[in-house]
Amino acid sequence: MSLIFSKSCEYALQASLFLAKQPKDQFVLLRDISDKLDIPHHFLSKVLQTLTRADIVASFKGANGGFTLARPSHEIHLIEIVCAVDGDKFLDECVLGFPGCGDKNPCPVHQQWKRAKEIILAMLYKKTLAELGRGLEPKLDLIAQLSG
Repeated sequence: MSLIFSKSCEYALQASLFLAKQPKDQFVLLRDISDKLDIPHHFLSKVLQTLTRADIVASFKGANGGFTLARPSHEIHLIEIVCAVDGDKFLDECVLGFPGCGDKNPCPVHQQWKRAKEIILAMLYKKTLAELGRGLEPKLDLIAQLSG
């Protein structure tokens, strides 16, 4: 489980990366994504609906339908996915859970968490699905082995 992102966000990132690895304009069925990534079908359906509303994923009905990326993978930055699912305030809370934690009233790890957040945000703004898609196959194989 991620310390930063919700489970929905983790699934959104994984599904988006999976779609980024598919041939251009190929639609993938929900159950195929769910099975390959070992994500519960009903949960993934809601996540993909969120990504569709955010214009990250496109959904098509019918015999040849399914899901695909709405834009080329090199145009989709990770921050878009994270904000679509977890909102743009996902790092605003105190890492230790103290209410009112901030620069004027810091918790014991506030300054370290502040620096860590800057690094995380910089990575999310910079990295695209295309960049992260490189080297994804071994991870997908591992997921298949663990779930099989």
